[in-house]
Amino acid sequence: MYAHASRILHHETNPGSARALMQKHGDCYVWINPPAIPLQTDEMDAVYALPYQRVPHPSYGTSRIPAYDMIRFSINIMRGCFGGCAFCSITEHEGRIIQSRSQESIVQEIEAIRDEVPEFTGIISDLGGPTTNMYMLRCQSLKAEQTCRRASCVYPEICAHMDTNHEPTIQLYRRARAMKGVKKVLITSGVRYDLAVEDPRYIKELAEHHVGGYLKIAPEHTEQGPLSKTMKPGMSSYHRFKELFDTYSRQAGKEQYLIPYFISAHPGKHDEDMVNLALWLKKNRFRLDQVQNFYTSPLASSTTMYYSGKNPLSKVDYHSEEVVVPRGDRQRRLHKVLLRYHDPANWALIREALTAMGMKHLIGNRRECLVPVATVDERRNAKPYHKRDTAQDKTAQPELTRFMGEGRRPAAKKNVGKASNKQGQSGKR
Repeated sequence: MYAHASRILHHETNPGSARALMQKHGDCYVWINPPAIPLQTDEMDAVYALPYQRVPHPSYGTSRIPAYDMIRFSINIMRGCFGGCAFCSITEHEGRIIQSRSQESIVQEIEAIRDEVPEFTGIISDLGGPTTNMYMLRCQSLKAEQTCRRASCVYPEICAHMDTNHEPTIQLYRRARAMKGVKKVLITSGVRYDLAVEDPRYIKELAEHHVGGYLKIAPEHTEQGPLSKTMKPGMSSYHRFKELFDTYSRQAGKEQYLIPYFISAHPGKHDEDMVNLALWLKKNRFRLDQVQNFYTSPLASSTTMYYSGKNPLSKVDYHSEEVVVPRGDRQRRLHKVLLRYHDPANWALIREALTAMGMKHLIGNRRECLVPVATVDERRNAKPYHKRDTAQDKTAQPELTRFMGEGRRPAAKKNVGKASNKQGQSGKR
C-alpha cells in the first residue's frame, strides 16, 4: 500500500492537472495540496532581486563554513528538473517545469558578486541549478505540459515535445564571460548529458570555455537492470557525450577529463551488477576517489523501493515485481568497495565475495581480472574465521551460503576444499 500510494503521489506532480490527495488516518484525514503553479521569469527575477547580504549570518563570527566557500561565487540560474531520477526528490521539491531567470537578472547578480563579495578573484564558480543545461528548456506543447503525467520527460527516452535547443544557455555563457572583471566562468552543476548530445554546440561551448580540467557527470551505473530502477539513460548517451567532449577539448588544445559519478547499494542492484560495473571501470581505467552510497531521502521513489521491495515506477499490486534491495552494513560496504577495486584495503573483501559468487576467475594477475591473488603476507595476516560451536552446526551438512544472503546455493559436497567451507562460514557470520 505504501508503494501504491507513492506511485499515486508521483503521478500527481504536474501543477497543470494534479489533483488534491486525501488519506484517512483513524478519525482524521491527511490532505495534500496540488503543487504550486511555477513562477514566471519576471517573478523569478523579483525573488533574486531581493537585498541578500551574500555573507554568512553574523552569529557564525569568523568560523569557516565549507558550504559557503563552495557557493559564494556561484549563481543559481533556474530551478526545477524534469529528469525524474528515482533517487532524487528535486522534482517533488522544485517542480518538473523549469523556471528560469532572465539574462539581465543573472548579469546583475554577477555584477553584485564582483563588486560586493569579499575575496572575489574574477572566477564565477558555477552558473547552474539542479541541472545546468535545462535552462530555458520547456515542453513545446502547452496542452501536453498541462496534462502530462509522465514521471520523467527524458526517460526512457526524451519526449518528442521537449525542447532541446541549448541556444539560450550558450548565449548566457558568452555574455557572462565577456563581462568586465570576470576572468572565467566555470560550470560545476550537473550536466544532463543525454540532453546535451541533442545539441553538440553546447558541448563545444562547454569544452572550450567552461571546464577547469575536469567535468563531473553522473551515469550512475552501466547495467540496464539498475539503470531502469534509477531512471537514468543507457551508456550509449554517455559514450556519445564523451566522444564529443574529447573531440572538442582536443580542438581547443586542452587536456580535459570526464569524472563519472556512480551510485552503489541502490535498490535493484545485485552483487553481480556491481562486479560488472567494477570491471567496466577497470577496463576504462577509472579509479574513483569518491563513491556515493545510496541513502533514503523523503519523497524519492528509490526510498519506496528500499522500504517496500516494490517498484512504484510501474503498477503496484500483490503480483508486481519484487525489487532486490542491498541491505546490511556488509553488503552495502561490498557494493561500495567494488567501485574502489583499485584500493588494496578492499581486496580481501572483494576476493571473498567473488569466491562466494562463483567468480573466482576474476582473481588473478591477468588483465581481465578485477583484483590480484593474495600475497603470502596477506594470507599470513588475514584474520582467522570463527569456528562454529553450536550443536546444530556440528551435525548439519555444510552449506555454501551466498555472500550477502540473497539466497543459498545447494549444500556443498564433502570434497569441497577447506577454504571453501571457511568461505561459507564467513558468509553466515
